[in-house]
Amino acid sequence: MRTSVHHDNQELHYMQNVTVSAVSGHPVQIAQPRVTDAEYDQIIDYWTDRISRVLPDQPDLVVLPEMFDRPQVSGQPSASHLPTGPKEEFARDKGTRIRDALAEIAVAHHTYVTYPSYRITDDGAIVNALEFIGRDGGTAAVYDKIVPTLNEQAGLDIKPGDTALAADLDFGRVSGIICFDLNFEQVRAAVAQVKPQLIVFPSAYHGGLMQNYWALSCRSFFVGCVYPPNRSAIIDPTGQEVASTSTYDWLITRTINLDYTLVHLDNNREKLLQLKQKYGAEVQIHDPGLVGMVIVYSHSDAVNSATMVAEFEMQVLDDYFADSTAHLAERGVRVPN
Repeated sequence: MRTSVHHDNQELHYMQNVTVSAVSGHPVQIAQPRVTDAEYDQIIDYWTDRISRVLPDQPDLVVLPEMFDRPQVSGQPSASHLPTGPKEEFARDKGTRIRDALAEIAVAHHTYVTYPSYRITDDGAIVNALEFIGRDGGTAAVYDKIVPTLNEQAGLDIKPGDTALAADLDFGRVSGIICFDLNFEQVRAAVAQVKPQLIVFPSAYHGGLMQNYWALSCRSFFVGCVYPPNRSAIIDPTGQEVASTSTYDWLITRTINLDYTLVHLDNNREKLLQLKQKYGAEVQIHDPGLVGMVIVYSHSDAVNSATMVAEFEMQVLDDYFADSTAHLAERGVRVPN
């Protein structure tokens, strides 16, 4: 986890290791469309048990799939087939009981826990939301799904969000998107603009290569937590998958280092060698191949990756790209938008 101290009027950034768990599973089955108090207890017990399986790894963040708490009527083909009327009743009736159970876990295990579910706004509207419950059980951040599906809009009149999330948690900056959001360039561009270090994606569908593209284009780690049989995964800022769930269980935990900087290989190969020679094991230079860039990770207790890159006069990746198009503009060449 990132920590920082002040010394001689300078801030020293320690490495930003964060342990992330994705916890998925099948929806709880109920006999009838309307949820009873006993079935709410069943939902809480089931997901509490699922989460308990990753707690020995001491995660900093536990990620759950979209609408994980919404049950499925036995015999229906998908978790989304709770009828519209009971679905709205569930959204309004569940109250805080499931959130309270997650908050207890967050406090007891000093972790953040995501709560991706329906949220009722002050004016009574229903929102498809992603709440980050803090280590103290309070609300650390909330994101409202910007692009609900047509079925969500027509059936439940889901109120759309209008703002990309930028939440500075104690280990780094996170953003979030939910399911259908993954398809929209406008949402991706807004998320990229807030410069997250980690994007959290609870979803009812996987999205395929779009997960990798979002990680690469936003220069961010990406954790996607989806329903089985799809695999949940953690993807690095070059779009490379670094961990995924297996075919036998739907849990994953991985420690990732959020003290990273992306640089292009152009003009930097010799500088990268010099960087490695100076810092040795305190720096990791990961080359994923194919994309012409590397990730510089700092494992130093005193020097962050941005400082290392600047020391050897390397441009960060996006500055290099910006200079490339600016040079064209100076020559009178217009790059299409």
